[in-house]
Amino acid sequence: MNLFSKIVNEIKKNFKIFKDINSINKKKPKFIFYSEDKSYLKYGYLLIEYLSNKYPGEVYYISSDIDDGISNLNVKNIFIGKDFFLKYFFLNVRADNVFITLTDLNNSIIIRNKFVKNYIYYFHGAISTTKAYTATAFDNYDTILCNGDYQYIEIKKREKLENLKEKKLIKLGYCYFDYLNNKINKNNYGNEILVAPSWNKNKIKFINEDFEKIIENIIKAGFIVRFRPHPETIKRSNNLINFYKNKFKGENFIFDDKPDNFDAMQKAKCLITDNSGISIEYIMIFKKPVIYYNDFDKIHNDKFDKYKDLKTMDEIVKEKFGYSLEKNQINEIKKIINFAVNEFNNQEIDYFINNNFYNFKKTINYFKDNISKICI
Repeated sequence: MNLFSKIVNEIKKNFKIFKDINSINKKKPKFIFYSEDKSYLKYGYLLIEYLSNKYPGEVYYISSDIDDGISNLNVKNIFIGKDFFLKYFFLNVRADNVFITLTDLNNSIIIRNKFVKNYIYYFHGAISTTKAYTATAFDNYDTILCNGDYQYIEIKKREKLENLKEKKLIKLGYCYFDYLNNKINKNNYGNEILVAPSWNKNKIKFINEDFEKIIENIIKAGFIVRFRPHPETIKRSNNLINFYKNKFKGENFIFDDKPDNFDAMQKAKCLITDNSGISIEYIMIFKKPVIYYNDFDKIHNDKFDKYKDLKTMDEIVKEKFGYSLEKNQINEIKKIINFAVNEFNNQEIDYFINNNFYNFKKTINYFKDNISKICI
């Protein structure tokens, strides 16, 4: 394709995006879901499924990822790209309810506007709000779908400390728990070791570099490693990701950047991470052990000290169910993995999840019964 053809195609593509955005504003739909990319669809899927059945033709799924879309539901899929068109979309969109799982509304390129009646935030992690997110992450939403009392209490404290307008906090529960629970095969005993580090803005390459040595030692110990870096790490450190792919290429190493992490968790007999929220999902739903690499904490909230009296859900789960890996123990990783797999006791998990998370296995029932309180 010559340069002229590329320019023409780009103009056509941009014109279509502009036209699609304006068509949304003419329709003024009842429900809009915005997704950064296809890896986030799973977190809102049950909500979208319910709403698209109850309100056919009223649900729009907007994504910045051209490969992201929903083909099996009565949903209008629209690709808007990033940068200029993303900003244009949020400045001009007209809708009753806009669901977002992207934080920091009004503090980034994603800006509120007067044409949207209700900005609703839903979580893509079961972690606390006080540590791994920025201080202002949830300030500018109208409605927040909380996973459990811990998030409700944290957000209320933030509102009081900063004298913020009170948001509508809904005791919904974590929809992704139910999504996973609906799919899980209880008889599937995986044999891989899933390595899934968190992304960290305080690290040069947005990942703890020691995971290179950790993976190396797991493979040497005879295990199959499935390496699943955080989408933010992939986006921000492409050269590092290529390095991992090339260094560990072989039959005992699987690089996994699939949008859905279900398969990765299903096939693993143990998870190794540092601070990733996947640890809570893995322990609670798959009821298998997690080994936490203790080297560098993930604190993205510059006001975290104000919440030291509130123990994070991340810390509670880690202390109650997790196993530790220290820097000087990396060469002993085989022994630590075997110990965790053999000793892990999952008998208290059902009690824990029912006492710490709202409406487990019943989130959509709750949403259905309370939709008039949640949506406009």
